[in-house]
Amino acid sequence: MKKPARNAVMRCGAATIAALSLVGCFGSTTVKHSLEDYAERVSRVLDMPLPALFEKGIVKPLPKLTDSATLKHNIEGISINLREFYALQDCELGTVVAERNTSLGKSQLPSQRLVHESKLLTVLRDCEAALKETQNNATSKLANTIASWREQKTLDYGKTWGNLIQGSQELRLALNTPERLLSIENNKDALSSINALFYLNTLNSAETLENPIDSTELEEQLQIIRSARLPATLWQTQQTLTDALSELTPVLTTKLAAVSCPNGRASDQAEILRNVFYLFFIEQIQPVGSLVNQYHYKLMPLWDTWIDDPSLHNDLKEYIESQAKEGFEQYSQAMQAHVNLWQQFLGRCNLSPVAPS
Repeated sequence: MKKPARNAVMRCGAATIAALSLVGCFGSTTVKHSLEDYAERVSRVLDMPLPALFEKGIVKPLPKLTDSATLKHNIEGISINLREFYALQDCELGTVVAERNTSLGKSQLPSQRLVHESKLLTVLRDCEAALKETQNNATSKLANTIASWREQKTLDYGKTWGNLIQGSQELRLALNTPERLLSIENNKDALSSINALFYLNTLNSAETLENPIDSTELEEQLQIIRSARLPATLWQTQQTLTDALSELTPVLTTKLAAVSCPNGRASDQAEILRNVFYLFFIEQIQPVGSLVNQYHYKLMPLWDTWIDDPSLHNDLKEYIESQAKEGFEQYSQAMQAHVNLWQQFLGRCNLSPVAPS
């Protein structure tokens, strides 16, 4: 995709999937319809049947993500006896512990559980420091007990964060349930959702352990992620392009080789095919490929971090690796093979992929 077709520089950008300047040049068409129209027009010009995939439907669901119960970490709470509980009433820790023991506290969503654990770590630290200042045997003993609680909750915090990523409805929808494919223009909240996903990553950091999470901000970021569902949308678009082009390219390889261009002079059929290639592939399909590349490379540092994170389940890591790495490689190869095919055909017929006159 990085090799231009002879000197054929595409009017709205170079012949490369990463040519983001293409995006602003076109109207809004779904890539599903563009692929279907493209295959139909090429098939008509070459007098061949549509490939079987296009008859069955080119959009398939993503592989199912492992259920949240399997991915969930079971985290044991700290045990506080009544004497310790009453001794904690002079610091905020008593209130935070009591909140967790209410019916609402016991049924917290993964996001609110993370907020609670973040706040708990802060008050544990503050309460421990306050008790140590009083300088008597009872408070020193309690301060040491709180220190052990804080150590345990610090170790558990990563698992609580992992439960947010693996079990929250917003993330499960974002990773596995797209509402649509990428289009040239209508990609609601896409860039905002990338920022939101990276924000979630910051919540599993040493800095977060020092400062409680802002609950309102967390819920707002989760709603952006839920609205855009960018990873799943990206991966299903990538999968659709891979499947469609992988089926179309081998058929076209034989058919285009049979198109007559005597002594490098383009026949009427060759010129019609060039026009179809320009109108559908270059103007409508390749710009979506540009978006796939753009979002993929923006998100890869996040996926690399998550794949290496011990707080996340291997099933989730394998799913992400399958989509973000293996799936993207297959997509890139399918796009490259399709572009190479047309470069060879246009070169043989001394044609450039330009707009029809």
